Amino acid sequence: MATRFQFFPRYLGLALISGSILALQVTFTRIFSIMIWYHFTYLVVGVALLGGGAAGTYLAVRQWDTAVLSKRISKLTVGFSLSILLCLLAINLIQFDPLGGRAMLVSTLVGLAVYFSCLFTTFFVGGLTVAGVFSLWARQAHRLYFADLLGASLSTLAVVWIIQMFGGPATLVLIALLGLIASLLFQEGLSRGWRQAIALLGVGQVALFVIIAFIWPIQLPIPETKELPTLLRTVGIEEPEYTRWNPVGRVDVLPLYESGGPAAIVGGISSVYLENKEGSPPMGERVHFVTLDGTSMTALHEFDGDLTRFQFLDHAIISAPYLVSVEKPKVLNIGVGGGLDILLARYHQARQITAIEINSDVVNLLTGPYADFTGRLSDDPRTKIAVAEGRSFLTRDQEQYDIIQGIGLDNFAALSGGAYVLSESYIYTVDALELALNRLSPEGIFSWTRNVNERPREMLRLTGLAAEALRRQGVANPAQYIAIVSNEENYNATLLVSRSPFTLAAIEQLRQWVVMNKFHLLHDPFERLDTIYTDYLLAPDPRAFEAAYVFNIYPVTDDNPFFYNYFKWTDVRLSSGEYSGDVNNNFPVGNLILMAMLLFTTLTAMGFVIFPLLRYKREGLQTPHALPMLTYFCLLGLGYIFVEIILIQRFTLFIGYPTHAITTTIFSMLFFSALGSLVGQKICKTPQQLRWLLAILALLIFGYILGLPPIFRMLLPLSDPMRMLTSVILIAPLALLMGIPFPTGLRQLGEQAQTLVPWAWGMNGVFSVLGSALVILVSMQTNFTFALASGAGLYALAAVISVSLWQTKVVQTTPVPAAQNADRIPI
Repeated sequence: MATRFQFFPRYLGLALISGSILALQVTFTRIFSIMIWYHFTYLVVGVALLGGGAAGTYLAVRQWDTAVLSKRISKLTVGFSLSILLCLLAINLIQFDPLGGRAMLVSTLVGLAVYFSCLFTTFFVGGLTVAGVFSLWARQAHRLYFADLLGASLSTLAVVWIIQMFGGPATLVLIALLGLIASLLFQEGLSRGWRQAIALLGVGQVALFVIIAFIWPIQLPIPETKELPTLLRTVGIEEPEYTRWNPVGRVDVLPLYESGGPAAIVGGISSVYLENKEGSPPMGERVHFVTLDGTSMTALHEFDGDLTRFQFLDHAIISAPYLVSVEKPKVLNIGVGGGLDILLARYHQARQITAIEINSDVVNLLTGPYADFTGRLSDDPRTKIAVAEGRSFLTRDQEQYDIIQGIGLDNFAALSGGAYVLSESYIYTVDALELALNRLSPEGIFSWTRNVNERPREMLRLTGLAAEALRRQGVANPAQYIAIVSNEENYNATLLVSRSPFTLAAIEQLRQWVVMNKFHLLHDPFERLDTIYTDYLLAPDPRAFEAAYVFNIYPVTDDNPFFYNYFKWTDVRLSSGEYSGDVNNNFPVGNLILMAMLLFTTLTAMGFVIFPLLRYKREGLQTPHALPMLTYFCLLGLGYIFVEIILIQRFTLFIGYPTHAITTTIFSMLFFSALGSLVGQKICKTPQQLRWLLAILALLIFGYILGLPPIFRMLLPLSDPMRMLTSVILIAPLALLMGIPFPTGLRQLGEQAQTLVPWAWGMNGVFSVLGSALVILVSMQTNFTFALASGAGLYALAAVISVSLWQTKVVQTTPVPAAQNADRIPI
């Protein structure tokens, strides 16, 4: 019995370290979304994988003997734990603003260098620990792979909820504590003094966790281009009064603020009303400002049941749909914000209001700590507030509404700079708008309010989506179904899309309201206006108009849902600067970050993986058939990451909640790939078996391309938990097979050409990182279907090349560690 369980501590220790490494990636991604905008979070994954790759190379070059390495495993784990705390310290001391323009360029470059140097060090040390475990106990490789992936898969489920409970900084401390616990499981050769030191460090980290989580939370530095710093100065405080972390975003609420008039109204209030109002300022002057990830500002408005004090809403462009809709409409609000959307519907005498919000903490503000302040909106029998994602709700809901309204709250500087360009959105696609039109009553109105740029792109693309959705439903002239209203300054506009052609009476009423409030009509279905919107809608060939336009405004679909990708790769310089008075705020940061990630990955991979291997392991390249052997592992690295990322996208549309989809997909991929690594040693022992397995895998991926859409349509009515369970079942067979080729190939390489083992690990790691950026680029330029088909093609090529693994036998006389970079998925 002792023999059976004698290796359990090292399996558990490996699972803890592997889980900690993946949890770090998730946590830093969430933290950086708040601190340095969303698009920089893609670099976290790249740095993590490169750190692991460099660790494997370093271990291969150093070739510590077993005695030395066994004594250092525990110390490396302690170093991993301490490096996490140093990262936490660094990101709190170094502040910069990547969207701050040229004046902030130097500080941004320095800040990024410090951040990613710290990250690289942490993942490098963690990678050394994992690679060392595989090197020491290579004969247990398949079981170690299982523990490695099992720990990583379980951490994907746990870390999301830990962040929600304790916040990002406290989660980092908890992950560091797990590293210390793992060090005690690798205690061979440790002196009593080291064990006592680890225990003291553990006590200190527990105390630090309690302080940060419950007593004195860390306030992360927020860039000035986000609204939160400005709001804090406006209110006259240094930190929010209420903060909650969750997978969707960090919610911050500021103390009560008494403004001089209506506050946080998207599109503002007409100056006509502000100049002519009589008596006391209207209700809405007492607000709690709210931000999501430091931006997307909204407000909780004080409400005591007296709707007459919200008369200012008659003079806001967000009221436009009520001017052309039926009386007492049935309303669906996509997004709750601070509850103003609900108050707007109540003010216009909606007979029934359904409000959905993806962020549960935003809903909790209205039903929990600020329920009395906002008038307990959810207690009204006419109002239903639910936590749901808009696209998923529309897909499953069979009700018909007179008004479906959404009010965009994205940060203008971020949108102008392309901060969300790498962010996919299934609510802003032709398919989504067609679905929304199908949920409208015969006289129903779809309304969406968003920003208007100096050179239109965002609202123009949304207009194109609506027109294309109407064309799909057989409408020959979409211009008759669309009206667009902008505010006085032309920085916000409301798009109105009717289920039936607008009547002249409805548009005449809208015109009078627009003139009275000094608003502007950007498109009138009964009059040809001299605007780019009318030109677009009346263009004989919309595709030709889109091709000639300076920005990318092609209507995006579910297969390419990159709504915010409005900079053209063919002429980034022209689209970013020629038509803008503020080049800094209109520079395609997101696009350039993607290219920078590819360049960064290539250069660092050469510096930390390829060059060291060339310097110290050149003899491996002299092995006959070395090129096809290494190509096999490169193809596996690309193929796995291509398939994994596209499956996340596919299941996001099915599950509905992006965070749930990500955790479910990654957990399933890792867990069943772990099982595959165990199964593979029994079912895949010959070149013919491996070749057939890879061929079947490629065909299965093509089967997923064809089979998933109808399966999703059939199973969409299932409850949320059942859809998640179904997703696990659907992913399982594919992930199981994908877990077999890498350990099988590596085992055979160790027997046939052991000098190539470091190269196999290094090149697989490099191409895994390259693939994480390349798959996004391919998807943006083509679509998800093509990217997934490319993944199948990569596995098919691997099947052809796999025969090379059995063609050469070279005996290695110098011991080479059996595994490096083992913190990565065996792909």
